[in-house]
Parts: sequence; C-alpha cells; structure tokens
Amino acid sequence: KNQTPGRRGWSTPARGAPDVAREWAAAGVGCALADTVFNPLEVLKVRAQQRPDAVALRALAREAIARDGFARGLLAPGLAATWMRGLSYTGFRIGLYPTTRDEALRVFGGDGVGARVLAGAVTGGIGAVVFNPIDVVRVRMQSSECGYRSTVGAFAEVAREEGVRRGLWRGAGACVARAMTLSGSQLATYDVSKRWLLKNGTFSEDAPPLHFTCSFASGVVAQTVTQPVDTLKTLVMSNVGDKRGAMTIARDVIANHGVRGLYRGYFAAAARQGPVMTLQMPIVEALRRFLGLEYF
Repeated sequence: KNQTPGRRGWSTPARGAPDVAREWAAAGVGCALADTVFNPLEVLKVRAQQRPDAVALRALAREAIARDGFARGLLAPGLAATWMRGLSYTGFRIGLYPTTRDEALRVFGGDGVGARVLAGAVTGGIGAVVFNPIDVVRVRMQSSECGYRSTVGAFAEVAREEGVRRGLWRGAGACVARAMTLSGSQLATYDVSKRWLLKNGTFSEDAPPLHFTCSFASGVVAQTVTQPVDTLKTLVMSNVGDKRGAMTIARDVIANHGVRGLYRGYFAAAARQGPVMTLQMPIVEALRRFLGLEYF
C-alpha cells in the first residue's frame, strides 16, 4: 500500500509531476466513462430543475423520447461536453485529491476528516473556476430548449453573444460552491469509509468490493449535501436572459416553492450520483493500478 499509519496519521511518499499527471489521467478517463453511461439521468435532472412545476421523471423521459427518440433525446444531449468535463474538471478534482489530502494531513497533523473535506473542497473549487465554461455549455446542451448546433460552436456562440466573463463564466460562484460541497463530501466520505471498513475488518483487503461499497455511499451523501447548490447552478447557467444572481434565485425559489424547491430533480440526481459513483471510483482505482499507481 502507498499509505501506512504513522504517529501523525497516514503518510505518503512525495509525488512528482509524472505521478500527478497519471493520477489526473486515471481519474479523468474513469469519470468520463462512468458519466457517459449515466448521461440520460443527468439530462433528466437538469430538465427537472428547470421546470417551475413538479414533473415526474417518467413523464420527462417519455416527453424526450417521444420527440427525439432515446439516443437523441436522452443519451446524446451534452455528451461531448460531458466527456470534456470528465477529462478536465472531474479528473482534476479527483486526480489531485490524494496529493492535496496528503499535504493537508502533513500541515494539520493527525488523520482528521476535516483535512480530507478541505482537500476535496480545494480541488473541487479550483477545478470549477478553471473549467466553468464547460459546465455552462454542458447544462445548456442538456436543456430541452437547447438552441446550439454543436458543442464547440456553443462555446463560440456564448462568448460572442454574452461575453466571456458574463457568458462562459456565468454562474461561476454557484458552480464553485457546488463543486466544493460535492468534492469535499464525496471524496472525504469515500476516503474515510475505506479506511474505517478496513480498520474494523469489514473488508479484509483494499479491493474492488470495498471500492464499490464506499463509492455508492459517497455518491448518496454527496448528492444529498449538494442538491440545493446544484439546482441553483443549473438555474443560473441555463437561464440566458435572467440577470438575477444565485442568492436572489434561491430566495425566489424558496418563496414560491419552499425549501423543497431547491431539491427539484433530487431523485434523478441521486439515481445518477449513487450508481455513477459506484461505477466511477472502482474504474478510477483500476486505472490507477494500470498506470502504476497505488490505490486511492
């Protein structure tokens, strides 16, 4: 194992640039593959969040399939942007987490959960700021009212019509808040639960069965914590003519629909996030070993 318990917690040998690059590559490819499988659920989640009324996911799915068929109606929308996002943002936030975690544990000492939450929040927040344009285009390509002909063309069109900062970095605050809560809760839950289950003998080795179990748990926890911010991110990024900020939108949603309004699309999101994490992290772990790295 690359991690051994010591007096101040889990210590790890220093990583060089090639190691970090391999970690990013393993996470990026693994996430892109997993996100592809569950892209239809992401499409349904986005469309449910955009609807002011409560609509059953089954009704949204039937509507999309009746209009465009399954492939074009649910599988294809935003798929290219999903690949871009997996290879860039998600690969960054997960791939650089072990390095950031180990540095946080070195600075703060011990084997605390707080340092792990902080590490996930940092990689998620930085990744969200840098790769925000991909999220903007992805959300809009998945919308039922998508008016862009292609993913690459959407970047140029958004920048031309709305400006780089106001368009491509639209909703960056909500996106960063969502990324920090998601990444911090997901990665800390996965990391801590792995170690706890191994320490208590529930699993005898760091292997795929353990990865699947911890992945599912981390996905459900992360989506439950993140859903309100996720809804705000979708609303801010998708409503082109809406000049309101995330806090104003949150206030209006709560005033009209109560706190439950911020959980629109939760079941689609949870149905996606639990399984996608269950599939995502084991793939990432396997790719890490394939690239000569130790487990997460």
